[in-house]
Amino acid sequence: MRLTALVLPLLALLATPVCAAAPRWIGPLPETASSQVFSPVVLAGTREDAAMRAAGYVQEEFLLSGEGNIYGETADGLAEVRTAKVPYTTRLVILRPRDPRKFNGTVQMGFTHPSLASAQWGRIDALVLRSGMAYAFLAIGGDAGTRERSTAQWPVTTPKLFGWYDPRRYGAFQWGEDDGIRWDAMGQAATLLRDPGRDGPLAGLNVRHVYFSGWSFLGSTIRSWINFGFHDRYRRPDGSPVVDGYLIGISAGSVPAGHTPLNSADPVKDRNRELLRVIDRPVIELTSEMEAITNIYPQRPESDAVAGGHRIYELGGVSHGDTGISAQVRAASVQLAARRHPAVEPLVACTVEDTDVPMRDVAQAALVNLNRWVETGQAPPLASRMQVAADGKDFIRDAFGNPLGGVRAAQLDLPLVRYGEPPAELCGGKVPRRNLRRLPVDPALIAKAYPGGKGEYLARFKARLGELVRQRWLLEADAIAQLRAAERFATQAFPRGRGDKPAASAGTLHGGAKWAAEVPANWNGTLLLWGRGYSPKAGAPDVAPAAWRDALLAKGYALAASNYGADGWALAEAVPAQEAVLAAFARIHGQPRRTLAWGQSMGGLVSTALAERRRPVVQGAIALCPSIGGAVGMMNMALDGAFALRTLVAPDAGLELVGISDDMANSRRAQAAVAAALASAQGRARLALAGVLGGIPGWTVRGSARPAEADFERQVDEIAAAFVMGVFLPRQDQERRAGGVFSWNIGVDYAAQLDRSGRRAMVEALYRQAGLDLAADLARLNAAPRIAAQPGAVAYMMAHYTPTARPGVPVLSVQTLGDGATSPSLQQAYLDAADPRMVQGLWLDAAGHCGQSKETALTALAQLEARLDGGEWPNPPAGTIRHTPAPMLRPCRRGGSCD
Repeated sequence: MRLTALVLPLLALLATPVCAAAPRWIGPLPETASSQVFSPVVLAGTREDAAMRAAGYVQEEFLLSGEGNIYGETADGLAEVRTAKVPYTTRLVILRPRDPRKFNGTVQMGFTHPSLASAQWGRIDALVLRSGMAYAFLAIGGDAGTRERSTAQWPVTTPKLFGWYDPRRYGAFQWGEDDGIRWDAMGQAATLLRDPGRDGPLAGLNVRHVYFSGWSFLGSTIRSWINFGFHDRYRRPDGSPVVDGYLIGISAGSVPAGHTPLNSADPVKDRNRELLRVIDRPVIELTSEMEAITNIYPQRPESDAVAGGHRIYELGGVSHGDTGISAQVRAASVQLAARRHPAVEPLVACTVEDTDVPMRDVAQAALVNLNRWVETGQAPPLASRMQVAADGKDFIRDAFGNPLGGVRAAQLDLPLVRYGEPPAELCGGKVPRRNLRRLPVDPALIAKAYPGGKGEYLARFKARLGELVRQRWLLEADAIAQLRAAERFATQAFPRGRGDKPAASAGTLHGGAKWAAEVPANWNGTLLLWGRGYSPKAGAPDVAPAAWRDALLAKGYALAASNYGADGWALAEAVPAQEAVLAAFARIHGQPRRTLAWGQSMGGLVSTALAERRRPVVQGAIALCPSIGGAVGMMNMALDGAFALRTLVAPDAGLELVGISDDMANSRRAQAAVAAALASAQGRARLALAGVLGGIPGWTVRGSARPAEADFERQVDEIAAAFVMGVFLPRQDQERRAGGVFSWNIGVDYAAQLDRSGRRAMVEALYRQAGLDLAADLARLNAAPRIAAQPGAVAYMMAHYTPTARPGVPVLSVQTLGDGATSPSLQQAYLDAADPRMVQGLWLDAAGHCGQSKETALTALAQLEARLDGGEWPNPPAGTIRHTPAPMLRPCRRGGSCD
C-alpha cells in the first residue's frame, strides 16, 4: 500500500514500530581487473591499504536492498511520510578482521557524502585497525544541490556516480531522486549489522555495539537522525536501541547547515535554537574552531549519564577540512580524477605544512570514551569551551596567535607555530579552503617560550602527552606517533645554526670542478646537494634554482653544488665531483646531520647514481624530471623513434641516427621533417607511430590543456612539439664520450613494440583516417637495415650511467605526465624494477620538461624527509596524482637485462 502525504505527528512517528521487510543483501561482490569497488573505504596501493593488510583486515562490498519510506516535513516542523514502502538498493562496504576471533564486537558505521561519494575513513582508521572493530560504510544518497550540479556526462551526486563509474557492477543500484528515503536505509542497515544472524554481511560474529560517526554534512545527518526520532524508532526485539552512541563531527547545531533536512527538496529552516534531542544513549559533538565560533546560541547541557549523555568538544588549531593527519587518500576522488572528472578539485600544494593539531586522535579517543561510557557508565572528560572575544567575531588568542580554551592538545599548549589559513603566496597563488597550516612565527617568540631549547621543549611536550593519555584525551599509540612528529618539528624550530662558521664558501676540487655552498644562520642541519641538468657548458655552480633558493635558505637548508668540472653528458665526472663537494663542505662548515642529493633531468640521474653507490655518502635522493631510466635504455628508445621517422617519413632527408657529425644541423633536418609530416594525414599518422615507439607522451607543451584520451589529432601535435628534443638530442656528445655507437635496434620487433606500448588504438585510428596500411608500415620498419652497437661504448654508458634500480638510500622521483624530453616511461621503468620500500614516484598533472614550482620542490623535500624520519613512505602529497604512463619499450638495467 502506498501512502501519500500522510502526516504523522512526531510523537506518533516515534511510537510506530519498524514494519518494513528485512533488507536483503548480495555479496561480497568479487573484484577483478575490469571490475573494481568504486569509492572503497581503502584504495588499493595506498599506505592505508598496506596498513589494512598488515592489521589482518579484509574489505568487502555488498549491495543492500530494502523498502523504506520517503520522509519530509510539514510547514510547522512535523514529520510526514510522503511515500511509503519505496524499494531501494544501495551499497555497503565492510572492513573487518579476516580472522573472526579477532573481532572485538563493535561496529563503527559511517556514510558516503552526497557529493562525489567521499568517505571519512581517515578520521577513524587507526582505532579500528588496532582494536579489532569492524567498519561499515553505507551509501545514503545525495542532495538537491548535487543533483542540480550533475549532468549525464559528469554526475556529481553520489547515487548517480555508481552506475556512471561501472554500469555492470552497479547495475542493480537503485536510488531515486528523493533522498528522504535515507533514514530507513540507515536504520535497516544498522539493524542488519547489529543482529547479523546466520546470513548477513557479519554472519556468525557476535556484535555487541553499533556506533554512528559522521563529519560535516554527515555529522549533521546524525543530528537530524536523532532529532527526528529515528534513534528511538529503530529498536531491537528486547527494546534496546540498534545504535548505542554517536560522534557528531565538525557540525554545529547552532547553524542551519548543522541539521540535514529530512528531505533535501524541502527548504532549509532556521534551527539555530533547536537543541539536540535527549535520547537513551550518549552523544559526543566534536567541532573545529571554524564551527565553534558559531556556537553562540544555546546548546544542550552536558550530562554524565548514559541515558541523555552529552559532551561538546571544541578544538582549536583545526578547521572544517582538517584531520590533523596529512596525505590521507580520498579514494573516490583519486578514482574520479583518473577519469578526469572536472568536479574533482586538485589539492593545493603549499610551502607550509598542514596543521598537526590532532583532530583524528581526539576523535579516536572520544570514540573509545563513548564505548566505555556505554559499557561501564564512566563518562568522558569535560572540556571548557573556546574563548570568544567580546565582539563574537574571533577567539581570544595567545602570544603565538592561537585560540585559547577548548580541548587543549599538546600542540596548542606548547606551540611552535601559528595555526591559520596561509596567504596565497605560500601556496602557489591559491589559498586552500578550510584548511589551516603551520605558519612560522618570530624565532624570538620560540626562544622566549622555551629558553632551554629543543631539549626543554621535547621534555615538556612528552610530559603533556602523558597527561593527555592519563586524562583520556589521547590514546597511547597516538601519543607515541605525536611525539615522533614533535621531534621533527622541534628540529625545525630549534635549528642547529651555523655558529661562527662562514655563511658561504667556494673553491676548486682536485679534478678541477668548481663548487660553492651557502649556509643560513638558522641551519637545520640538512645539506641539499644540487645536481644540474645537461648543459653544453660547465658554467659556475648554482647551489639551487634561483626561484627556489631564498625559500630553501629561509627554511634552514644549507645548499651546495659543483659544476662537475665538465660539460655535456658528464656523469663520469659528476658523481665523484659531487662526493668531493661534501668533503669540502664538512671541512669548512662541519658535518651535516643529514645530506640529500637532488637534481633535475640529468642531475636527477646524477643524484640517483649517488644513491646507488656501494657506500652512499648521502642519506636520500630526489630525482626531478629525471633521466632515471638510464643512458642505454633511454637512448635505445629514442633511437627507435628516430629510426621510424627516417624510414617512414623522411628517408631522403639526410637524417643521421648514430655517428652524428653535427647534432644541431641534424636536429634542424629532423625538425623540418616533423613539420612536413604535420602537413598531411599520412605524415601525421606515421609521426604518431614514431612518437609512440620513441616514448613521447601525447601531452608535452607546458601550459597547454591536457588532450582528451580520444583526441588523437591534438596528441600528434603535442608529440611533434617535443619529438626532436626527445629522440635526437644529445647523441653526438654522448657518442663522443662513449667512444662510439652505444645504441642498437637489432632484433627489435616494431609490431610487438607497438602492442606493448598500450597506444595502438591512437596509431590505428590515425592510419585509418589517412588511408594507410599499418601492417605494411610495420613490416617496412622490421625489414629496414638495423643498427649495431659497439660493446666498449655500451660498457661506458652502462657505467656512466645506467641505474641498477637498487639504491642504498631512499629515492624519490618526481615527473610530469607530459615530459617530452625525459619520457614518463623512464620513471615508471625505475619504479617497476625497484623495491617500493626504497623508491617512490610522484606524478604531476602538467606538461613540459622540468620547470617544477617552488611548492613542488619543498613538497618533495618534505616527502623524502618524512620517509627518512618515519621509516615508510607517506601517501603521495597534495598536488600530485595517480598515473601509470605507457611502459618503457626498451628498459635496461645495469647488472640486469636490456630489451
